[in-house]
Formats: sequence, C-alpha cells, structure tokens
Amino acid sequence: MVTRTRGGLALDLLVGLMALTALSFVVRERVLPWIEDLSIVDPGDLVRDRLFLEDASTGDSIPWNPGAPTLLVVFRSTCPACQRAVPTWVELASAGPWQTTAVGLEPAEDAARYAGTHLPLARAAVPRDIDAFVKRFRIQVVPTTLVIDREGRLAARHAGPLEASDVQELRRLVAPSKP
Repeated sequence: MVTRTRGGLALDLLVGLMALTALSFVVRERVLPWIEDLSIVDPGDLVRDRLFLEDASTGDSIPWNPGAPTLLVVFRSTCPACQRAVPTWVELASAGPWQTTAVGLEPAEDAARYAGTHLPLARAAVPRDIDAFVKRFRIQVVPTTLVIDREGRLAARHAGPLEASDVQELRRLVAPSKP
C-alpha cells in the first residue's frame, strides 16, 4: 500500500477546496438566479399562487382566486404620473368585469389614504414584501397596470399612464370569449 506524504495530502486538499469554491460560484452565479427567475411572472404566465398582498387599512391578507379577472393598479401617492393615470384607472375599475386592487408601493397608511381618495372602487393593498412583488411582476416604473385573466394568467403589464387604445386592449383581454 502506498503511503501519502504530507505534500500529497495538502495538494489533494487544495484541489478539493478549489473544486468546492468553483461549485459554489456556479451555484451562486447560475443556479440561484435561475431559481429566482422561476418566480417572475411575464404576460402569458400563470400567476400560480397568492399575490402576497395585504389590505392597506386592516393588514389582513387579501385572498386571490383565479376564476375572476383581476386588475392591479400599482402606484405611489407621490407619483405625478400616477395622478395622471387615475381617471383611466377609475374608468377601468367601473367598466370592467374584474376585481380591482390598488397596490401601493409605500407604507400602508399612505396607500389607503390615496386609494380611498382617488380610487374608491378599488381595494387598497400593499405587498408584504415590496421588493419581491416588484421583482416578481417586473415592475420598473409606476404607474403600472397589471391584468390577470380568468385562468390566472398575467394577461397584460402596462407601464406608464394608459391611452384609450390601451384601455380597449385590456378590456378585450378579459372579455368573455364568444362561442
């Protein structure tokens, strides 16, 4: 039987440590981002699970049930572009077949006050984790309008104030299909 020298053992340990370091880099740089990307919802993807929203007034978890279209209007009360989007959001909330939720990316009190004043037909909500919500739905700016269809798929994501043509398109996406 061959006896290992200290130098041979040290070299084996060094090679093992290098292999472990390389593996940790692969996991951190490739595997973990891939796993995080699985949670991102793009138009056409199923939302799959809860929206992780809380009622801005009560702090209660807001249940979400596929089967009814959902309109999510994402805002900040200090955003001038959100203020310009309000009339269109109000029109959508009152004329669409959806449940409307106003999602504030800010403290719950501010979101509740703003939604109560400007979006009275919408339920005021805040994400449990703003960063996770923003990342999950790829929200880069406010205002952002999200539409989830009856099947639970993200039908549309629109960044910025809506134009009349955008409103027509959103309505078309959730209108019941005619046989």
